[in-house]
Amino acid sequence: MIIISDASVLSALAEIGELDLLRVLYGRIVIPATVRGECCHAHSPAALADFFLQSDPWIQVVPDPALLPETSGVDAGEAAAISLAWLHRPDSTLIIDDKEGRRLCAALGLQITGTAGVLFAAACAGLIDFNKVILRLQSTSFRLGTDIVDRLRARFEQGDP
Repeated sequence: MIIISDASVLSALAEIGELDLLRVLYGRIVIPATVRGECCHAHSPAALADFFLQSDPWIQVVPDPALLPETSGVDAGEAAAISLAWLHRPDSTLIIDDKEGRRLCAALGLQITGTAGVLFAAACAGLIDFNKVILRLQSTSFRLGTDIVDRLRARFEQGDP
């Protein structure tokens, strides 16, 4: 299984000090070069830019693929990540949060998760306290619907991974 990521999850997890959850859960993450560029942009969390200066080998940066025409309505990083996931279907999971990007992935039949899904998986694995980490995430600029949080919290409390 190839785990591909867009910038949003990397940014969100870096902002709350939980970026290493991706390594622990998945071992290796693949990102297109455009996503790396977004992560190192001046407006990205400093912790994320610093992480990429370390060149940690568990995040593999690959050249941007040829973009699918369907990706014209999403930003460049999302387009590259979606196109990369398409190239590696059905052996890939894409971590993406953007609503329009997720709709496109559903239409393309791509397997996806998001930042909340990563945190849910980490909580189910006993790596984090779900409620505490969600509160930390909600204190950032990251937008996460309360309906999603409530649904995942209920699943977690019922022991439904």
